[in-house]
Amino acid sequence: MLPVSSALFLLGLAIILIPPTLHLTSTVQGSNGTISLIGNYYGWNYSQPSGANPPITVAEGDTVIIKLTSTDTTHQFALDVDRDGPMFIASCPSSDTCSAMFTPSTPTSISITVSFPPGTYKYFCTFHSTMVGDFVVQAPPTPDFSVTFSPNSLSIQQGSSGSSTLTVTSQNGFSGTVSVSASVSPPGPSPTFSPTSLTLSSSGTTTSTLTVSAAGGLYSSVTNGNYLVNVTATSGSLSHSTTVQVTVGSSSSSPMGVLNIPLTVWVGVAVVIIAVVAVTIFLARRKTAK
Repeated sequence: MLPVSSALFLLGLAIILIPPTLHLTSTVQGSNGTISLIGNYYGWNYSQPSGANPPITVAEGDTVIIKLTSTDTTHQFALDVDRDGPMFIASCPSSDTCSAMFTPSTPTSISITVSFPPGTYKYFCTFHSTMVGDFVVQAPPTPDFSVTFSPNSLSIQQGSSGSSTLTVTSQNGFSGTVSVSASVSPPGPSPTFSPTSLTLSSSGTTTSTLTVSAAGGLYSSVTNGNYLVNVTATSGSLSHSTTVQVTVGSSSSSPMGVLNIPLTVWVGVAVVIIAVVAVTIFLARRKTAK
C-alpha cells in the first residue's frame, strides 16, 4: 500500500503530464440543441474543459440556441454562412449570421436554424482573430421507423389462440404507409394481422394486432411444441423484421422419437380397439354356441 502522501503526489504528477490536446468537444445534435460559448480574447471557451474554440456539430434542419457570455471585453458571435472567410471588422459581415454584441455584464444568445447545406463552416468573433472555430453541419438522419411487440412470446393450447400488439414508431420524421406480414417456422399455427396496412404520421406511433391460432381436432390439431412467428414490416425500400415466440401446449417440445399425437386421436384409437375386441368376443361366443 502506498502512503497517502505518495498517492497524492502521483495523482498530481499524472494531472500535470496529461497532454493538453485531450479536450472534450462541444457537440450539439437534435432539433433543439443548446450550447454555451464563453468569449475570451484567447479563444472561445478558453481555459474551459472543452478546450479553446471547440467544434460545434449539428445536423441540417436543427435549431441551435447558443448562449453567449464574456469574461473580459466586448465580443460578437458570427457564423460564416456564405463561406467567404471570417472578418474581424467589429460588426456583422454581410450575409453572415450574427449575435448582438455582448460584454461581461450583458450576456446574450442567438438561435440558429440550420437551413444551409452540410459542410464545415467557421464561427468567429468579429473583434478578435484568435476566436475562430469549426461549425460542422451533417446531413439530416434518414427517416425511418421501428417495430416492437408486446408481449414478444405467446403460450396457447390446441384449439385456442393468442394475440400480441405490434407497435410501429416513426423515427427522424418518417411518415407513410407500413405493410406488415407474418410467417411461421416450422409450419403449424396460423398468424394473422389486423390491420395489415398501417398509416404512420411524422413522430407518431400506430399499432396492429397479431393473432396466432392453433387448430384443434381429431385430424387437424397443431402439434405441441415451440414455433417462431417471423414478422416483416415494409414501406418502400425500408424493411424491418422481428419475431414472436409461440408455444403450443406445454412449454417444451416432446422428446425426440416420441409421437406427439393429440388426445382426441388416442381416444379414437381406444374406441376402435374396444369395438374390435367386442366384435371378436361376440363372434367367438356365437361360434361356441353352435
